[in-house]
Amino acid sequence: MRAAPRPPDGYEYLSRGRGTHDIVIRTKASKELEKKATIEQRAGLSDLVTRYIKDGPAALPPKKFNGNEGWFPSDKAPRKVRLEAFKPWQLRAYGFCREFNGRPTFFVTGIDPSKKQNRADQEILRAAGKEAASLNEILEACT
Repeated sequence: MRAAPRPPDGYEYLSRGRGTHDIVIRTKASKELEKKATIEQRAGLSDLVTRYIKDGPAALPPKKFNGNEGWFPSDKAPRKVRLEAFKPWQLRAYGFCREFNGRPTFFVTGIDPSKKQNRADQEILRAAGKEAASLNEILEACT
């Protein structure tokens, strides 16, 4: 029996095989979350992630999950990725969902732990989107 594929370098599982969806997070984003997010933000994100793992995006209220933060690298690109976001209070965890290891998997590619305004920080959003598109290319090459 073959071992399950590991996440790409620089990524780690948050959850695998416990519900309908798996969660993989960029190690850099995980460290930033631990350093810069408040206890309340981390608890809110943990709650949303737990609900997502169990039943997917339909389990989350629209105010706590945005299924369309934009297409990266663009909406006309051939291998575009739609960025999504978990939205606990004043924090955004950006990423995308795709099949990995035979399961739907959400890949967290960026964190904005200090979202004070209604609009997303465009620099953080673009960086998360760029990382998502790059990671998707790597994953495509492995399948």
